[in-house]
Amino acid sequence: MKKNSIEVKLKHYADEYEDEVLKDIISFWKTHNCEPSKEEASEDLKHWTSKGHLLFLIFADDHMCGFVHLGSRGAKIDWLEDIFVRAEYRGKGIGSQAIEWIWEYIRRQGLETLYLEVVPANIEAIRLYHKSGFTNLNTLTLNRSVKKKEMIGEETIHGFTFKTYLPNK
Repeated sequence: MKKNSIEVKLKHYADEYEDEVLKDIISFWKTHNCEPSKEEASEDLKHWTSKGHLLFLIFADDHMCGFVHLGSRGAKIDWLEDIFVRAEYRGKGIGSQAIEWIWEYIRRQGLETLYLEVVPANIEAIRLYHKSGFTNLNTLTLNRSVKKKEMIGEETIHGFTFKTYLPNK
């Protein structure tokens, strides 16, 4: 797929990219305010390449620039679990093209729905997902926490008000 003259391709994970992918997994978690060790990233990689999961590498103009992790929470692999585009490649349509590639991939597998979850504070991800056609509200994930958090807003659904917060730091 091309957009703004950038050719985006996704390829199944191969062991030859392990070191690069481990660095990307660590960077991915840092964007979620976590500081994983290389061992923890290795555990993620092992899990993300196990049965019931697929890991695709994103290439832009033949340079690896991120990954997409798909998973199953039931019978089919139909969840976009994680997507990561390196900071220097963001804002170029690469994430949008990767999601469209994944959508077409799961459609070829005979699936009709692709699911994902996103933290309300992750406005960039919400914008990307909404632009990519994720406009159906499927489930709400609620939590109750004793930690003090910084509230960023409120949403009302069916007359119930829910607070949205910045992620824990």
